[in-house]
Amino acid sequence: MKNKRTVLRVSAILLIGLFVSVRLSLAQSHPRSSEAQAMIHSLQDSVRILRLDVDSLKQQAPDLGDYMTTFQLHIAKLWFAFAAVNWDLAAYEVHELDETMDGAKALHVFKNNVNTASVIQSVQETQILLLKNAVAAKDHQLFSSAYNQTLETCNACHRSAGYGFISITLPTTPPVSNQQWDAH
Repeated sequence: MKNKRTVLRVSAILLIGLFVSVRLSLAQSHPRSSEAQAMIHSLQDSVRILRLDVDSLKQQAPDLGDYMTTFQLHIAKLWFAFAAVNWDLAAYEVHELDETMDGAKALHVFKNNVNTASVIQSVQETQILLLKNAVAAKDHQLFSSAYNQTLETCNACHRSAGYGFISITLPTTPPVSNQQWDAH
């Protein structure tokens, strides 16, 4: 989804630039040419269609709540991978969590004057890095500490943004029942 939005934005900018350039060029050289007018109308139609496509993609794009739910799923799965001593799965879940954070950052959402993109970037540079290091070292104590710090950081952000009623805790049951947690 992120790539589609980027492609559409770049396409829109290029198309609008082309439209303006062609329109100015034609207006100067052939102010009343029917060919020039047809070209202008065709470009106007292309811009209108592109705007409709962009509006449609905006409606389909996940919002911050969707990303937060995905964070919660990955952080819970990460816990169960750790509990089962499945370091490969833990590494995968940390990567997925980090990747999902990239998507949420791209939204540039402010919640009660809290810049979520900046907070997410900070979490990636601190807590996610700690989790990656703990998983790479296969260190139970380091992982447990990093995991608890990550949960506290999430909850501190929720409180700061006015969502203190959302409190993430250590999971007690697996978030999905159709996944094998141990590596055997």
